[in-house]
Amino acid sequence: MIAAALPLAAFGNTLPILQPILPERPPAAVDERSNERWHAAVNEAFSDYASFAPLLLANFASLALDFIARQKVQGQHLNWYIVEQLPIIPAAVFEQKIGKTKIADFIRGEVLHLTYTAHNMAPFAHDMGYDGPPFPWDEDDRRHRRARLDALFFRLYGIDEDDAAYILDTFPIVREQDEAAFGRYLTKDLVLAYMRAVAVGDLKSRVTA
Repeated sequence: MIAAALPLAAFGNTLPILQPILPERPPAAVDERSNERWHAAVNEAFSDYASFAPLLLANFASLALDFIARQKVQGQHLNWYIVEQLPIIPAAVFEQKIGKTKIADFIRGEVLHLTYTAHNMAPFAHDMGYDGPPFPWDEDDRRHRRARLDALFFRLYGIDEDDAAYILDTFPIVREQDEAAFGRYLTKDLVLAYMRAVAVGDLKSRVTA
């Protein structure tokens, strides 16, 4: 599963996009009040989508979901009928707290830093209430943010540390790249360390592994 937020562009059939479901527009002959209600409903749909899209993006990009998707995918394309079968964390779960931090707020902050690294993604940042400049690309910072998110999603899926360690061992390319760059499977070490932090309600500390 490879998911990303992308700037406005034309996309082909092998790159399906997820968009908000908008209410049906009333016929032109209806009264002005109906049109006002429709516009209000459209604005609400876009607002809901802007709020949930970062959470969905993080869920799609998690190693936990990627592991599940690999049990179903037979080729190189993730067809819609497979996507529709994937277990996505319910929206209500993101409204819960770990420690004093609401899960949704934490995820949005991490996704913002990981996604808004170029000016053409400014509309995405604005939808998230951020009007500052793009964040500098920092490989080490990104590695920790992604590991923290993966640790969180393992917990949200009810996967314990032992099972997470097994799942992480099923990503040989990630392991090989880490061992070539760092001499060890750093991604696994960081994710497991952050799982222990999440378990005690800590979503803010930067761990060492």
